[in-house]
Amino acid sequence: MNSESRAYVDESMRVGAGLYVLASVIVPSRRADMYRTALRALLLSKQPRLHWRDEKPKRRHEIVHALTEPPLEVIAVVGTDMPSSKQKRARRKCIDRLYWRLSQRGLYHVVMERRGPANDREDLDMVNALRAQNVLPDEMRVEWCDPLSEELLWLPDILAGVIASAAAGEADLMTALRAELVIDRLCCD
Repeated sequence: MNSESRAYVDESMRVGAGLYVLASVIVPSRRADMYRTALRALLLSKQPRLHWRDEKPKRRHEIVHALTEPPLEVIAVVGTDMPSSKQKRARRKCIDRLYWRLSQRGLYHVVMERRGPANDREDLDMVNALRAQNVLPDEMRVEWCDPLSEELLWLPDILAGVIASAAAGEADLMTALRAELVIDRLCCD
C-alpha cells in the first residue's frame, strides 16, 4: 500500500503560542480522486481553494465534518516553545522528524506545498543534507506543488489547522475529526 500512497504536507504556525505544526495526510492512490472530488465540493462560489486560515469557525466545522469518511491517516509534528525569531529552525526540526516518520512507514513520495523559490530551495537543501547523512533513504522523492493545481494539499492545510488549534487548547475540532493520528511533539526553543 505504501508504494501506492503519497504524503501531502503543509504547515500551520501560531507564533503567539510558540507553535509550529507540520502535518502530512497519507493518500492512497486509489482514493486520490475521491478526496479531490470531496474537497472541490466544499468550495464556495468563486473560492479558488480551501485555505484554513481564511475560513470562519462555522465553516471550519462543516469542512471537518465533511472529511470524516473514510477516516484520514495523518502523521504530524508539533513544535512547541518556538521563539518567533526561530521559525526556520522550528520548520527544519519538524521536517527532519516528519520525513523520518514517513520513511519508517515506507512512504517514499512526499508532496509539499510550494512556499516560493527561496523557501522551497531551503527545504530541498535540507532533504539533500538528510540524504547525505543517511537519515533519509535515497528512494524518498520530495516535490513541491501549488495548492491551486493540487487539491490534495488542502487536506494537510486543514489538518495542520485543526492540530494547531488543539495544541493551543481549542480541542473541539480535533474531537470531531475521524482520523488515524500519529502526532510527535518536540521542543523548538
